[in-house]
Amino acid sequence: MIRLRLVTLVALTVVAGALSAGTTGATAILTFAVLAGLGAVYLAQTRHPRLNFIRVMLALSLFWLSFAIARRVVQSSASGQLRPDTSVITGTALTPSVARSTGGTAFEMSAVTADGIPIGRPVTVQVQMPDRRTGPTFGQRIRVSGKIATSSPALNPGEERLGPPPPGLFLAKDVQALPSHSLASWWGRLTGRARDVIELRARQLLSYKAFGFLEELLLHRRLFGTVDRHLFSITGTSHLLAISGLHLSLVFAVMSMLLGLMFSERSTGKTLAPLVATLVYLAFIDFPLSADRAFAMLCVLTVTHMSGGHTGRLASLSWAALILTAVDPSSVFDIGLQLSFASVAGLCFIGEPLSHLVRVGGRLARGLLSSLCSTTGASLPAAALAVSTFHVLAPIALLANVVAIPAVSLLLIGLLAWSGLLLTIPSLAALLAPAINGSSTVLFGCLELLGRLPGSHRNVPAPSSFLLFSLGILFGVVILSIDNRPRLSQRRYAGVPVAAAAILVSLIWAFGAVPFDTRVTFPVVDQGSVVLVHSRGIGTWLCLFDTDGEAADRAAHSLAALGVNTLDVVVVAGSPADLPDQLDALFGLLTPSHVYLPSQYARTPIPGLDTRFQSTIASLDTGEMVAVETITATIQAGNASQSGPSLALVTAALVGTVGPTTSLPPDSPGFAYDTSSGTVQVLTTDSGWNLSLKQTGCISVFTRGSRCWVAPDPRR
Repeated sequence: MIRLRLVTLVALTVVAGALSAGTTGATAILTFAVLAGLGAVYLAQTRHPRLNFIRVMLALSLFWLSFAIARRVVQSSASGQLRPDTSVITGTALTPSVARSTGGTAFEMSAVTADGIPIGRPVTVQVQMPDRRTGPTFGQRIRVSGKIATSSPALNPGEERLGPPPPGLFLAKDVQALPSHSLASWWGRLTGRARDVIELRARQLLSYKAFGFLEELLLHRRLFGTVDRHLFSITGTSHLLAISGLHLSLVFAVMSMLLGLMFSERSTGKTLAPLVATLVYLAFIDFPLSADRAFAMLCVLTVTHMSGGHTGRLASLSWAALILTAVDPSSVFDIGLQLSFASVAGLCFIGEPLSHLVRVGGRLARGLLSSLCSTTGASLPAAALAVSTFHVLAPIALLANVVAIPAVSLLLIGLLAWSGLLLTIPSLAALLAPAINGSSTVLFGCLELLGRLPGSHRNVPAPSSFLLFSLGILFGVVILSIDNRPRLSQRRYAGVPVAAAAILVSLIWAFGAVPFDTRVTFPVVDQGSVVLVHSRGIGTWLCLFDTDGEAADRAAHSLAALGVNTLDVVVVAGSPADLPDQLDALFGLLTPSHVYLPSQYARTPIPGLDTRFQSTIASLDTGEMVAVETITATIQAGNASQSGPSLALVTAALVGTVGPTTSLPPDSPGFAYDTSSGTVQVLTTDSGWNLSLKQTGCISVFTRGSRCWVAPDPRR
């Protein structure tokens, strides 16, 4: 018989209720009905139906309470309390400043007044500074002058997110520190100075890669650029750069070894001292949210160990999920927390059972296979979430994590010890710096090699909700089967639930690919215009007209969410701004083969661009067009005249033009994209559309044979 503890039932309904708050009311009712159905199935196979009926009803009663609390959090936003004309806000810094990939620095603050008027409740605001100046420290009271920025609505594929709205965006002109005597501000100044000293001394001793690991893993500051971060993404190791459960577990393990010698075997201090030391490390990096949640999970496991009772892994995970959801209902929408729970659950209920099946001789081979099993278990459930959120499928992640996780673990321990020496014995730290540099270079080299292997990674569209739901059911059945293995092992049909769930997954697998001959996509960006053309014969073309770094980054992520992996031709025309940032985004996500830039940018090497990408850059003079003509299609893009950049496409079934002043071609089917107004006109043999991208969002024009149709993002 399947057994579930009460805490697991309660955690399941509370988390489901909180997640349902980010959906529609009909979806919440359907979710409740599914939970009630699962509860009925659970009661049907239990030995104590009356007792378990009370437990199930108690758990289900908490669903709507959790839904109501989370819905209140979701519906509350900064826009309701900060007026659009707000010019000055005061409050407390929640995070230290970090460098942005598109320039400047950013930090989060809790605003309590707006233009001198107290706010009803504190509002979390993200502040962006236009330059790289040092921002406030954690806990410091500050006064920021500037203006409220208009946030971009989710109009492109991959931009939709469940849960509360993002923090209000405030563009700062000036930041002033205010007198503050709180413990948080004192601690923030102390840790900020310590990190500044480490950073100043390490900059002269470490290479770029080693210094980047020091900033990312230890000091909780961002250094790696878009291309470097994409390397970790395509190899499935980007979680190593986010200070979370892995890093805190390593710190806890190291502190346990060091401090455990000071206490007896059964002493409470032997368990509490490493936990306190880990808390000090957490405070040193100013309590990042992902690490705070991982520390809560660590506390649950520590308290379970101290209690002396036997608590299963599923119960421990349930307690952690319940506590985190009760403290902050919006945390269930955080993809970092979801990935952490999925990885831990996969490690416990897939990785460990696979490790027990390893039957090979030799300690080295057994350890390697056991590590591979653990990595596989942790990666499989997280991969489904990662594909749905980041639209990158990296089969090489299994091998990359086997190499990277031990390497980063050793590197983190080494950086901890090296930073201590840097503060106390700088001369000895200088002697050991080459070892840190060498290990960082080797790790980067391994990841670059794995990332270049054929089939190592691929941008894929988000899977359907039915597929994710079925995979969740399958994973739940696996968890219950492993957690109740002693009971199910006595029955001959113990594998029937897993087999049934696997058949369910295969039956409702949704294929989202749309067959087409030509696709023309118009993503929505804030600055300039972007057009993607994919047609047989001419390949995949991306044209960016008068764009900046943020526009190119937004477009690149949107195209990656559509499953675009490579670009044959990129044409950057008009008057582009922040060109190095645009190229970083394009080369990081979409791997262009040929890039055409205005001649004033292409004559000299692009600053900061990797040397292996420089060979793809070509010049595009004023009045010149990049053109390709085949038997079935012709395309031209560039600066055809003084009126502005334009594009012309002619295929067997479609004629289209793009430009600041363009009209619908007389031939049918056809399209015309007016970049000055952001409107797209489409005409087919039986209908016509006049669409505003700011209202409809990203759209695509498809042709298949003689048929032509218009479709929005298929997930809308």
